[in-house]
Amino acid sequence: METRTCAAKTMSLLTLAALSYGTTFSATATASTGSAQIRDNMAAVVDTDKPSKTRLPSSKDKKPAPYIKELEYSQRVKPIGKSDVQAVEIPAQRISADDLNGSNLSANSNGNGSSDGNTDDTGVALTRPPLKALITVQNNLNPIALDARYWEKISLEDSLEAALAQNLDIDSSYAGMRNQKFKYLSAASQFLPDLAGGYTLAGLHGSIPSALFGGSNTGAAATSSKLPSSIQLLNAGFTYKAYQGGRVLFGSLEQRHRFRASRAALKGSVNDVLLSTAQRYYNLLYNEALLDIRVRAVEISEEQVRINSSQEKAGTATGLDVLQSQAQLASDQQNLVDQQSTRRQAAIQLAYLMNTSFAQDVTCAEKTLQKRRLIDKTIPIEQLLQIAIDKRPELKQYEELRLAAKRAMVVAAAPLQPNVSLAGSVYGIGANGKSLDPIYVLNFGINWKLGALGTTDLANIQAARWQARQSAIQAKRAFLDVFQQVRVAYDQSLAADKRIEHASAQIRAAEEELRIAVKRMKAGIGLNIDVLNAQRDLTQAGINKAKALVDFNVAQSQLLHDVGLISASGLTQGVKI
Repeated sequence: METRTCAAKTMSLLTLAALSYGTTFSATATASTGSAQIRDNMAAVVDTDKPSKTRLPSSKDKKPAPYIKELEYSQRVKPIGKSDVQAVEIPAQRISADDLNGSNLSANSNGNGSSDGNTDDTGVALTRPPLKALITVQNNLNPIALDARYWEKISLEDSLEAALAQNLDIDSSYAGMRNQKFKYLSAASQFLPDLAGGYTLAGLHGSIPSALFGGSNTGAAATSSKLPSSIQLLNAGFTYKAYQGGRVLFGSLEQRHRFRASRAALKGSVNDVLLSTAQRYYNLLYNEALLDIRVRAVEISEEQVRINSSQEKAGTATGLDVLQSQAQLASDQQNLVDQQSTRRQAAIQLAYLMNTSFAQDVTCAEKTLQKRRLIDKTIPIEQLLQIAIDKRPELKQYEELRLAAKRAMVVAAAPLQPNVSLAGSVYGIGANGKSLDPIYVLNFGINWKLGALGTTDLANIQAARWQARQSAIQAKRAFLDVFQQVRVAYDQSLAADKRIEHASAQIRAAEEELRIAVKRMKAGIGLNIDVLNAQRDLTQAGINKAKALVDFNVAQSQLLHDVGLISASGLTQGVKI
């Protein structure tokens, strides 16, 4: 009996465990009729207790969650530029990232190291690589757009206009400026008098002793006056605070300076957003140029594998040559996979700045990555510094904050001075609903109050003085920062301009190096390692030139920002000084 009871308890525990994990099992009990019954009951429970389907929240629900609405709104297609938004194409013939032997890659290179006119002394030509030339990281994803479902071509002008219209930093700065504007209006409104008015109706019952009005309240002569049943009181007046120790005047001046500082901060925010948009656009352009370079490197490496394999069959090359070329191909393919991801990340960063949908991939409309000079190189650095002093909004912002801190010193000292006020009122008094009799009152007052013997106000004055000192130091530091930024951007622009020339010469030399190395190897007097080194040199030369071009354009944009002349038209067409 005890054995059967223990077996039943054990089976009950096993049944609970099986139901908890959603699994079925079979157990064998030693000649117990209860065990078979338990197994049958457990199987019936498992069969009938099917898990309910998980239902995802949707915006079509009666009360959809706020984050669901926000998510669906962020995934909508929002055209940025003038080009049409297109659906992302999923290629039918896919190249797996696991397939590193290059057998699925099309060899479009001529094998002589020539760039087919894709590079020159002025820029780097950009083409959207065909999908068959890329490596698919997942079968249901486009190798360029990856997680995106749509894509659109945009220009630098399109991205700048979208950022100006939708960027959240600009919206936040604008809200701060409007907030400061109404604080200024609130402070200035204190110059106006205070108006007061009211009406009172009181019901009374009782009498007032005549002694209150000079009569006798003793003996037989004691009399009293009966109160009226109701009293009406109508009053109107004004109070004008003529002088409050300068608190109103200098307080409004302080808020005016802070309002002007907020306007300069808004301008600075716009300038910063324009610069960041240009930088991220050029970063996307640079990554697209690198993607094109990586595609050509894979094509060249694939062609080299084909040549070495043919020569090995003919007996003019060794297996080592084939393995070396295959290793180079695998390295180029890995770099291509990484570059596809890097390009998509650059597009996401630009979309974040423009506050547009991440589900919509953006690609540059420019067909050539080339120099874009925005400021004439003949302008001396001294003139640029003078322009920066006049145009940089940060200098105006900190100067206004310095002046506001000076006004705050007077406001802090205002409680130590007397207050002068002028007030006037008129009262209409009537009893028992009869006509109102007017009473006129005019007050002129001077009040002087020292709280805590004035020690608190003296401490506030000292704190305001040191705050003004700190603001003055920040204003001086702003001047130093502007001078440093202008000179650094100027020097970077010069260096990047010179690097473009050297990168162009490096590309020409690398192309010739690869052509000669391939020719020598075909003739049997060269080594395979020479061809591989020439391939790496050509790829690196293309990367160096693309980097130099982007660095020059970014340095020109930075210089335009640092002198305070940045704008959407200035970033696309340059400025004339």
